[in-house]
Amino acid sequence: MDKRLDIFLKSVIDYADLQCKKLERTAETQIQKEITEYKKQATEKLRSNTNREIGKIQAAAGVKAAEYEAAKRLNLVNLRNELTDGIFSDAELKIKEFTSSAEYPDFLKRSAQSLLQAIGSEIVFYIRPCDTVYADALKEIAGNAEIREDSTIRLGGIIATDKNETLRADDTLDSRLTAEKKAFFESTDLKAF
Repeated sequence: MDKRLDIFLKSVIDYADLQCKKLERTAETQIQKEITEYKKQATEKLRSNTNREIGKIQAAAGVKAAEYEAAKRLNLVNLRNELTDGIFSDAELKIKEFTSSAEYPDFLKRSAQSLLQAIGSEIVFYIRPCDTVYADALKEIAGNAEIREDSTIRLGGIIATDKNETLRADDTLDSRLTAEKKAFFESTDLKAF
């Protein structure tokens, strides 16, 4: 299921990247058209003024153009944020569906095995309160494991520590989604400025 989740997240990221690039091109084209029109109007006005007035009008045109461009960029940022929020809200819903599926217990078992290898046999598993129904399955993986509830885990998965809490490993769906969101922003180069 991890591979399907990765494929799903990659397709979401690819789609969002395509949509953001379309928005950026549309916004940039519109900005350039309006800036060109504004500069044309400002230039026609400037021809009829003295050199002193020309300087004043050019300064005012620069300020207006900068304000307009800033406003357009702010709109682009807002559109980007709406799109990103929608994509990751959909992803979160899909993850919630996954945690209700028959495949989720197997995911937890694989996660527990991986964490056991990373932490060692003296291990504490932290899971969502609603996932305590899988405690016996997790103890099958590590017989002397201690199972504790962690209400900070919203989506599912496991956080593991050693008994002294000197080692910690997070294999939650929460942290995976957060990492994907960070990677999404880094890889799609969604910059407005």
